[in-house]
Amino acid sequence: MDCIMNRTKICIVGACGRLGTSIIQESIKNFEIVGAVEAANSPNIGKSLINLGIIESDIPITSSDDLSSAISKADVTISATVPDSELVNAPIYVENNKKIIIGTTGFSEKQYSKLISILDQKVPSLITSNFSIGMNFLYRLSELVGLLPEEFEISINEKHHSKKIDSPSGTALSLAKIISESKGYENLIFDRSKHGKREKSELEVTSERIGGTPGIHEVNIAGQYEILRLEHIVFSRLAFARGALSAAHWLHDVSEPRIYSMQDVISR
Repeated sequence: MDCIMNRTKICIVGACGRLGTSIIQESIKNFEIVGAVEAANSPNIGKSLINLGIIESDIPITSSDDLSSAISKADVTISATVPDSELVNAPIYVENNKKIIIGTTGFSEKQYSKLISILDQKVPSLITSNFSIGMNFLYRLSELVGLLPEEFEISINEKHHSKKIDSPSGTALSLAKIISESKGYENLIFDRSKHGKREKSELEVTSERIGGTPGIHEVNIAGQYEILRLEHIVFSRLAFARGALSAAHWLHDVSEPRIYSMQDVISR
């Protein structure tokens, strides 16, 4: 009983989405689900997790209009929704002094800056474009590309399921930011057909949307006579779910109110 009582209590915002559902299903052994939230116009509002076939739990799907109630018992909230919703919800986490993990992608620069301004120095918060432990290790490796001779050029390719909304993926853009800072690239090229030969200042980022692909990211590093490919393949959304839960376990023990990343989690 003591083990059960000491489990981290979590609320999932975006509970019926692909990622939210995976997190809930993966959480049942070591976490306690105390809230599940969906957009106010969702047809699932009021239905229980067991009714929806997610897990055997009577926890109901709560409307985002009643977010404060849904997160009231949570130690940590995990959110995977859309940028506009995150900006509406962020002040509520602050008002209720709740730790928040955000895995939403597709923010514009203006939206992301606003999100940071709402959360930073207010509550312990973790924001990431990818929960996968393997991908966050690839982020770390990508910081080293600046050590390569100037002749080496780099490109990024990402593949996802055909229902993914944002393109390029938030993960690809995170990789591009890391690589650009390390290698000195100034311009991102998303469509080579609109450009001529490659310039030294350019980093090429390409996207594909195909079938049910959970996520494939490839960093190609090419010299004149050799090429190195760093590839990360997700073959189950459990990779994201387990990473998100690792982040929740880690953030539960954090007290300093600032913005964290998955790099903090894997460096523990």
